[in-house]
Amino acid sequence: MRLISFAIASSLSVGISNAALPPGYEDQIYCPPGNCEIYTNPFGYVGAASSFSKCYDPETNVMSEGVWTGTETDVTTPDGWIEPQMCTAAQYSQCEVNTDCSTLISPGCSCYVSSSIHPYQACQENDCNLSGCTGNECGGYDGVCQPGFNGTGNTCMLEETDDIGNTTAPVPTPAPSSAALATASILISISSIITISSSISWIS
Repeated sequence: MRLISFAIASSLSVGISNAALPPGYEDQIYCPPGNCEIYTNPFGYVGAASSFSKCYDPETNVMSEGVWTGTETDVTTPDGWIEPQMCTAAQYSQCEVNTDCSTLISPGCSCYVSSSIHPYQACQENDCNLSGCTGNECGGYDGVCQPGFNGTGNTCMLEETDDIGNTTAPVPTPAPSSAALATASILISISSIITISSSISWIS
C-alpha cells in the first residue's frame, strides 16, 4: 500500500510541476523597450507560459526574462517596460529547414533541440558532464523546424518518431496560451489518476 501511495503522490507531483499556472497569475508579459516576444521550448515541456515566452532585443540579439502580471498578483512592471508584440520572422526565427535543428543531450540526460541560427546550450562545454547518460537519450526524437504563424518566425521543436523515422506525435503549436497549457496539463494529470485508480482496484 505504501508503494501505491507513493506512486499516486509522484504522479500528482509531476502533473503539478508541469502544469501551467491558473488564469490571473501570468496574464501578460512585459519587456524592456525595443523588445519583442519570442517562443522557445527546447525540451518540449508543458508548463507555465513564462517558461517558454521570452523577451528578445533584435538590435543586440539578447534574450531575457519578462515580467508577468495578472489579476491575482500584485506584481508591478518596471518603468518604461512595454507589452511586446510577437517578433516577426525578420526579427527572430530559429530555423528555415529541419537541418537547422539538431538534437542534443543535457547533463540531466534529457534530449533537447537546438537551433544553428539561435543556438541553445543546456550547459557550457567545460561543464557538460554526461557521465550518467547512455548516449541514446535522443533515440526516437528528431529536431524539426515548425513554421511560424501570422508572420512570426519558425521554431525548432522536438518531434517523436518511430523506429524507421516516421512521425508518431504531432509537434506542439508555438506560443500556446496559458489556458491551452493549463487544459493540457489537467488532462494529463486526470489520465494519470484514472490509470493509477484502475490499478488500485485491480490489486484490491
